[in-house]
Amino acid sequence: MEMSEWFYQDAYRREFDAPVVECAESRQKQGTFEVVLENTVFYPEGGGQPADQGTLESAEGGAVQVIDVQRRADGSVVHYTDGALPVGRMVHGRIDWARRFDLMQNHSGEHIISGLVHRHYGYENVGYHMGEVITIDLSGPLTWEELMEIEREANGVVYDNRPIEITYPAPEELERIPYRSKKELAGTVRIVTVPGADICACCGTHVARTGEIGIIKCLSMMRYKGGVRIEMASGERALRILERRMDSLTALSREMAVSPDEAEPAFAKIRADSLVKSQKIAERTQMYYAARAAAMPEGAPLASVFEESLDPVETRRLCEFLLEQNRGTVCLAVSGGEDNWYYVIGSRSVDVRPGGRELNQRLNGRGGGKPEMVQGTFHASREEILMAAEEIFG
Repeated sequence: MEMSEWFYQDAYRREFDAPVVECAESRQKQGTFEVVLENTVFYPEGGGQPADQGTLESAEGGAVQVIDVQRRADGSVVHYTDGALPVGRMVHGRIDWARRFDLMQNHSGEHIISGLVHRHYGYENVGYHMGEVITIDLSGPLTWEELMEIEREANGVVYDNRPIEITYPAPEELERIPYRSKKELAGTVRIVTVPGADICACCGTHVARTGEIGIIKCLSMMRYKGGVRIEMASGERALRILERRMDSLTALSREMAVSPDEAEPAFAKIRADSLVKSQKIAERTQMYYAARAAAMPEGAPLASVFEESLDPVETRRLCEFLLEQNRGTVCLAVSGGEDNWYYVIGSRSVDVRPGGRELNQRLNGRGGGKPEMVQGTFHASREEILMAAEEIFG
């Protein structure tokens, strides 16, 4: 098939020379210029793969940065640059090869994972994004154990160093090929085949052989829209992510005085011990609430309690406990100090919202809630809070 773009003729080509056909200030991306060349190695964003970046340099020595590449509706490729280039001038283009090869490794790795999932489970890849990690949205559920089996098989494909084949089948041949595609395709279709793993319609760039992918690693999986969303990475990117995670695991295991292999059971024990301690603290807190409530008369118009060390959740629980013990028609729990207080006001028979609004106005406060309970903050002295609350609710 006759090709018009060098990134399709040779995905490993890094440099080229071509004349400038168009150059104009961009209306789409402020501060950039739209440059069209007679031919290009720069891949335009498409098929889930980000655009190439790099430089365009004229013979006179001036260079501009290519910060984005897009394909127009008429099929031409537009390079968004940070400077203008004269029309007709020959320029030397150079892509950021490290970026391109990283994208090639990760795009090819994604094909293998998606293709194997499709072969084993029949699920479709219904969403794909290449960001800091690669995300794949699959149309059906998987367990983590099933995904790990797919990952092991995928890395087996990498170790086999199989060729990745790119073809443009004739229409009658295409009808017989069981290829994956997210949409109905017309005209010339570019098919990317990883033997024994995947056959997919794709417009992206890929490595020549699977061994160049290096490693495929699935990083996480979550339920998503009736299926699952997988995060993965391949090649050097996967190694960098695994290095960071190993560094974190090593640091944590060192803090726990165990080896990295023992970190999981050690953490489980710490978590179990923490839950036991939290339960004991909750029980003792409840005893403390009971003691505070017992020292207060029942059925007062207003029951007020001040504490200095409760968080908002604990302050709310204290107010709820006072209500359960019938210590006041309206119960006020306040925690904090030095004119900065968190408050909760509750009642089982009175709409506390109007009184809460009035207290906020008088005590430089903010907050709100439902008829039975409001909460927020006061910026006033303890004496000012007590006096205002007694006047409004007492």
